[in-house]
Amino acid sequence: MRRAMQEHTSSWQSRLPHLTKPQYAVLNAIRANPGIEQAQLGQRAAIDKATLASLLVRMEQRGLVHRTVDDADRRRRLLRLTPIGEAELRVVEPIADRVDIELLDRLTPAERAELLRLLDKLAPRDRQVN
Repeated sequence: MRRAMQEHTSSWQSRLPHLTKPQYAVLNAIRANPGIEQAQLGQRAAIDKATLASLLVRMEQRGLVHRTVDDADRRRRLLRLTPIGEAELRVVEPIADRVDIELLDRLTPAERAELLRLLDKLAPRDRQVN
């Protein structure tokens, strides 16, 4: 597993050096859920609170995301992609998909399905991230 992740990470970094995989996950989660609350975003992107907070600061400084205070509950922060974030996602998405495809192309469709099933068993999407 470690070697496969190393290869994936190396391929990612060589093609998308300006965007980390967690940042990509955040952009995708916000695009799918505009106005998502910060705590929900952490669960959707599988990122813990502390990491997400610092990640969002950097992404906001780059103009990729915009945080607003929820008028109904001032403790909540709602997130949206900026036009820059939307444009960035449109550019990087096919590249990110290609990185995944190049790794998974070594497997048959049945092997891919089995791999994804096993990975989901190891790290279910609905599990709370600390």
